[in-house]
Amino acid sequence: MGGGNGEVLQGLADDFQSETGIAVNLVFQDSYEGVLTKFLGALESGEVPDLAQIDSLFAQQVLGTGATEPVENLLSDSFPVDDLLPNVTSFFTVDDVLQSMPFNNSNAIMYYNRTAFEEAGLDPDSPPTSLAAVREYSETLVDEGVTEAGITWPNHVWFVEHFYSVDGQLLFDAKNGHAGKASTLYTDNPTARRVYEWWRGMADDGLYTNPGIEAWGEATSTFLTGNAAMLLTSTAFVTGARQGAKENGFEVDNAFYPTVDGDRVGPVIGGASWFAPSGLPDDRRAKIGQFLEFMASPASQITWHKGTGYYPNRQTAIDRLEASGWFEENPMYRTAFDQLTEAENTPATKRMLVGPARQAQTTIQNTSVQLFEGQVGIDEGLGQLKTTVEKQLNRYHS
Repeated sequence: MGGGNGEVLQGLADDFQSETGIAVNLVFQDSYEGVLTKFLGALESGEVPDLAQIDSLFAQQVLGTGATEPVENLLSDSFPVDDLLPNVTSFFTVDDVLQSMPFNNSNAIMYYNRTAFEEAGLDPDSPPTSLAAVREYSETLVDEGVTEAGITWPNHVWFVEHFYSVDGQLLFDAKNGHAGKASTLYTDNPTARRVYEWWRGMADDGLYTNPGIEAWGEATSTFLTGNAAMLLTSTAFVTGARQGAKENGFEVDNAFYPTVDGDRVGPVIGGASWFAPSGLPDDRRAKIGQFLEFMASPASQITWHKGTGYYPNRQTAIDRLEASGWFEENPMYRTAFDQLTEAENTPATKRMLVGPARQAQTTIQNTSVQLFEGQVGIDEGLGQLKTTVEKQLNRYHS
């Protein structure tokens, strides 16, 4: 958590220290991958931090070490676990126990340039809701000379997960890894073919701009500088989108993630949670429990939400925001929350929980490039993708 989000996080840590007298030392790492690598190394060496903020993508890899303690054990009996949003905690609950504390959680939504829509003769109050509609809007934007491309997003596995989950399709067997060890990646299905055929067509016709693999900043820049009128990215970008649009002289808005064929099930969550190592002395465990409860308190969740755009994880916090009129005055902050709460809670809307997640992520992202650039046929590429990820799963489990 660097940048503006890091400043909000530091402010909360300072408030906790003022309130309790317990010193907090936040150590920033360059990326989620950096946190994961150092935390796994720390677990092996025994020189562990009290908490690590781990990307949900890597949850199973951390759980697989057997060296963490369920955070539910660190919370007081009075902490209302049932006030946490069930669509969020369902991912972090394994064997009916809350393994890590959800904190900065999000889903992907679509941001769009209202000004560009108006210039192209499109209704900014009716953004596209499906892949076909995204193509239609993109064609109009480009044909009218308003933007160079219609849409962009970082080439990251999370967006592939979203296409699958919004369509109600599992990405992995064993209920995306939540019902046991996943052994296969599902690519031989209409969802995969429709997504990649659409993606390739968008790229072929200059309607999609590829910012690069995991190129979050580049995708954001492409959108804010007006080179693309639509952007798929995290709800954590709400605050930055409003500020960036103002600086670049256009009006911004957001909407639900586009569906594959019109039917909508729901998004997968993203973001991270707090993991605690096992074996810490009792006095440290008590302080960690206090910190976790403070960060999950309604007041802290409201501060975090307003400062970043991540949605609050506590129902009480949401009720307070509703009562104060916050969402009415700031509807862009509500989009991802509505997308979450209106979703079905099914295995398809639980993010993948697999051990070799980083390897699978890299394979999916690299193969996606080959597919949308036409380096390989759709069926051939999806078949190669399935075979490679299955080998990674087998290697990990053995």
